[in-house]
Amino acid sequence: MNILFLIDRYPGFGGIETVTTVLSNYFIKQCDQVAIISYRQEDAELLEKLNDNVRLYNFPNKEYKISSENENYLKTVIEDFKPDFLINQESYSNLFELVKTIKNNSSFKIITVEHNSPIARHKMLVNFLESEKLKFSIKSLIKKIGHPFLLKKSLWQEEKYHQKIYNLSDTYILLSKKFIPILKKIGNLKSLNKIQIIENPITVVAKEIDFKKKEKIILYVGRLDFLHKRVDRLLKIWKAIAKRTPEWKLVIVGDGPDKKNLENYVAAQNIVNISFEGAQKNVEAYYTKASILCMTSNVEGFPLVLAEAMTFGCVPIVYNSFESASDIIDDGINGLLITAFNESKFSEALLDLIQNTDQRVYMAKKAIEDCNRFSLDIVGAKWNQVLQQNRNSQQEQ
Repeated sequence: MNILFLIDRYPGFGGIETVTTVLSNYFIKQCDQVAIISYRQEDAELLEKLNDNVRLYNFPNKEYKISSENENYLKTVIEDFKPDFLINQESYSNLFELVKTIKNNSSFKIITVEHNSPIARHKMLVNFLESEKLKFSIKSLIKKIGHPFLLKKSLWQEEKYHQKIYNLSDTYILLSKKFIPILKKIGNLKSLNKIQIIENPITVVAKEIDFKKKEKIILYVGRLDFLHKRVDRLLKIWKAIAKRTPEWKLVIVGDGPDKKNLENYVAAQNIVNISFEGAQKNVEAYYTKASILCMTSNVEGFPLVLAEAMTFGCVPIVYNSFESASDIIDDGINGLLITAFNESKFSEALLDLIQNTDQRVYMAKKAIEDCNRFSLDIVGAKWNQVLQQNRNSQQEQ
C-alpha cells in the first residue's frame, strides 16, 4: 500500500505540517511506501523528525501554483509512485485543483482532511470586517457599505468550494463530530456518507510530570496573526492582571505576520513580565515548565497545541469559540472554557487559577489522564480503519 500526502507547505512550523510528519512516520512502518508532495519548503531543520524512508516531492513552478508545469509534475509523481491513497491535507489551498485534473484517469482514493472548522474562513472575514468598523474615515465608511455583499459572497464561495472538494473526495475527514452540521449547512450537502471523524494525534510524548518543578509560567504557542489566533486579546487580558501577579510570566512561543505589532503594543502599554520567544523546535521544553496554557483564537479545528500542552500538565484556559473546544476540555475538570471573547471573565478565571494551586494541580492531573484518547495508537487505529474501508470498497468495484 502506497500513501501520498498532498500539502501546500512542507516542511514548516505548523500544526498541519507536524501532523503530516507524525502520520508519515506511523504509516511507513506498515505501508510499502509513503511520500509527501508540497509546493513550498521552509524550515528544513524540521526534516530531522521525518523518517528517512519517506519520499519527498517538490512542485517545480514556485511562481504559479496552478500551472501546466506543476500539473505535469504531479502526473509524473503519480505514475512513478503509484499511490493507493492521496491524503489531501490542504482543504483550503487551490493546490487541490491540480488533483482534479488528473483524478479521472487514476485509480487512487482521495482522502481530504479539513483541519479547521468548515466555516473558519468566513468567520475570519467576519472578524476582519468587525475590526474595520472601528476605523473612522471616509474611506472606511465607503468600505462598510460593501460589507453585507462581501459576507454574502463569502458564504456562496464556501458553498461552491466545499461542494467541489467533497464531491471529488472518496472520504472527507473532520476533526470533530460537531463540525458535521456546519459542513452540511455551509456546503449545502445532500449526503454525508463520506464523512469520518478522526482527531489529530498528539505528536509529543511527555515523561512523568513532576508538578513541583512546574514554573509560574502562562504559555501561548502558535502563529502570531490577527485574523485567526488573536493573541492581542491575550495581551489585553495579561495587562489587566500582570501587576497583581508579579511572580508569574507570560511566554509567547511562535512567529507570524503580527509579531512586531504585538511587541509594539506590549512596549506602548508597558505590559510587564512577558517574553516573545519566536518559533521553537523544542516546544516540549516550554510545555514541561509551564503551568497554564491560554488560547484566545477566533476559530480552530482541533488545536494540536491544546492537547499536547495538556499531556504535559499545562492547564488550559480557552475561549469557547470553536466547536471542538468542548471535545477536548471538560470545563472545570481538566481546564476552563470561557464565554467567547469576554475578556473580563477570562482575566478573572486566569487570576483565580494562578492563585489556587490545589485546583491547578487537580486540573493538570485530569488533563494528562484525559488526553490519552488522542494518542497516536488510538488515532492511528482510526486511520487504519478508514484506509481499510476504502480498500474494501475499491475491491468491490
